[in-house]
Amino acid sequence: MPTSDAGDLPILILASVIFGVSVGLMIFAIGQLLKSTREPVAAVIGDAQRRIRREKARQDSSTYSVFLSLLPVAVGVCRMLPLESVRESLSERYAEAGWPGGLDDDELVAIAMLVGLGLVIPLALLLLMIEPFLVPASLVGLLFGPGLVSSRLGGMAKERTAKIQRTMPFVLDLLVLTMRAGASFRLAVQRVTIDFEDHPIGIEFRAALTDMEMGVTTRDAFEALAQRAPMPAVRTFVDELVQSDELGRPVADTLEELADRTRERRIQEATEIAGKAKVKVLVPGMLVLVATMLLLFAPFIVKFWYQGIQLG
Repeated sequence: MPTSDAGDLPILILASVIFGVSVGLMIFAIGQLLKSTREPVAAVIGDAQRRIRREKARQDSSTYSVFLSLLPVAVGVCRMLPLESVRESLSERYAEAGWPGGLDDDELVAIAMLVGLGLVIPLALLLLMIEPFLVPASLVGLLFGPGLVSSRLGGMAKERTAKIQRTMPFVLDLLVLTMRAGASFRLAVQRVTIDFEDHPIGIEFRAALTDMEMGVTTRDAFEALAQRAPMPAVRTFVDELVQSDELGRPVADTLEELADRTRERRIQEATEIAGKAKVKVLVPGMLVLVATMLLLFAPFIVKFWYQGIQLG
């Protein structure tokens, strides 16, 4: 096993620190660039809503309850560290993902640091087998914890956005059918929360219903919903709902017209996607055609080539 002089230890530690800071700055710069290209999500969620989501996660998983009981120790340590930029970036991604688990910003940063610590331990063991003086370089793993958590939240945010966009037409149909049957708008919203209980749109509608039960007006409750889920389908729904309330028009009629327009828009989008798919398939199809032609005619080409050489 190779060895190094004890005098090399400060140089190795300094090099590890410089490398770690460089990687951290690079990750931060990339995060800021991606942040500037994304539409921000307003963190419109109160303590009551956060508690509801936390309790729901606890009911779904007993392991989550044990994890939350151990998290305050890590939170106390993270509060003593200068991690404001990490906290702000993770908080925005967490809002885009829909606040799963009902964590606060400090708990989210603590989870990111624990993930980084989980990377440090195996990396330190690996470097210990290679060269003991390189063990301090394993601290670089702490910088990748927030990046991994942010990447995971970004994936959850994309999945949440796609689910809400796909489901909104069905939600509109359910609202219209329920109100046409004689129910009020609040009962129709309650029906949505029941039928889409574990779906992101059902969770957001339940949050709006909870706000209305706490005395918030219907308009403000759904304006907050549009800020929590800033998708075009949700924004259009809330705008139509607010306009119907201002003009005194029946909500059922407004939502029925919106549902029809939404279906037509989805058909147009499906047609556009199909047209783009034809163009994308054209290039591989041409390559397959050329390869097939070569397989069919290659023996004849080779035969005539060698015959031509022999005749010459």
